This record gives sequence, structure tokens and C-alpha cells, in this order.
Amino acid sequence: MSGTGDVARPVTTGGRREELLAAAREVLATNGYERTTVSSIATRANVAQGTFYLYFPSKEALPGALARQLSESLAAAARQALDGVEDLDAAVEALVHATWEAAAAERDVIMIANRGVELAETFEEFLEHTAPFRSVLEEFLRRFQAAGKIEPSLDPVTTAYVLRDLLDRSVKAKICFGQDAWAEQTSVLVRRALAAA
Repeated sequence: MSGTGDVARPVTTGGRREELLAAAREVLATNGYERTTVSSIATRANVAQGTFYLYFPSKEALPGALARQLSESLAAAARQALDGVEDLDAAVEALVHATWEAAAAERDVIMIANRGVELAETFEEFLEHTAPFRSVLEEFLRRFQAAGKIEPSLDPVTTAYVLRDLLDRSVKAKICFGQDAWAEQTSVLVRRALAAA
């Protein structure tokens, strides 16, 4: 597993949408969500305010876009941490710690990327925002099921939803609220829940 400094943030293509998201992150980190305005984001991005609306229908679209970026970062970190790990206990430990490390690098958007109704109005929209990380979790579950190390009756898709939510809560406990003891129990709980009988 790599150190915190090795976790890469999402690669930006240099497109206008990515520039606006980068500017939004800077303004949000300084002002918070409630005091951030489209005008302040446009000013930071050095574009006309109307340019923002070419890429986002409103400020309320930002949490979903940031949730997608966060999901992509978590997916990349998890995929790297799980690569070549064959022992379930070691894989769960690597997954949990990689999730924490990637989330620490994304600390500025964790709470904004979890704003509730503003994040997604429908379950399908929520699934789209969280798809990258859930996809890696499904791969992890299927791989260890095929090896006979995870309970075969568990549905990988549904279990990935639950596992993503558990890891999300663990991230908030550790990164946002400094509750390390609660967060540390995540790996224990996940190992016990997934282990084949």
C-alpha cells in the first residue's frame, strides 16, 4: 500500500469543465458551500458567469460533479491497493486504508460531495455519481467469491452498495470528525461480514 502522498487526485484534461470544477473547489474550500456563488467561481476561473452555465445548470449541480470526482479518486486508489493481493484479510485492510488515504487527499470536498438531495434527486443519478468506486468494489467481491473466500450467496452488486456506504461513513468518521477508533473497526466488520462460512 502506498503512502498518503502517493494518492493521485483526478487527472484533469484541461477542459473548461475541469477548470470550473477546480475553481469551484478552491472557492468552496475558502467560503463553504452556502457562501459560494456562481459569480465567485466564474471569477476564480477567469471566465464570464454565463460560461459556468454552459457546463452546469446551477450551483446545486456541483456536489454531484464533485461526488463523481471523489468516486474516481477512491476507485483509482482501491484498484491500486488491491492489485495482486490474494489474501482476503490483507485485501480488506488495503482497501480500507487506501480509501482513507484517497479521501484525505480529497478532504476539501468530502462533505460537499455528500449533500443529499443536492447530490442526486434520484437513485439512478446517485448510482451514476458513485459508479467508479462501486465498480472496483464489485470487481473485488467477484474476485474473492471466485476464489472461495467470500460468502457465495452475497450479491456483488448489492453488497458493493452496502460496502461503499460503510466505507463512506468510515471516511467521514476518520477524516472529517477524527473518530479513528470507530473508523478502525471498519476493516474488522468488513472481514467478518464477507468471509465465507
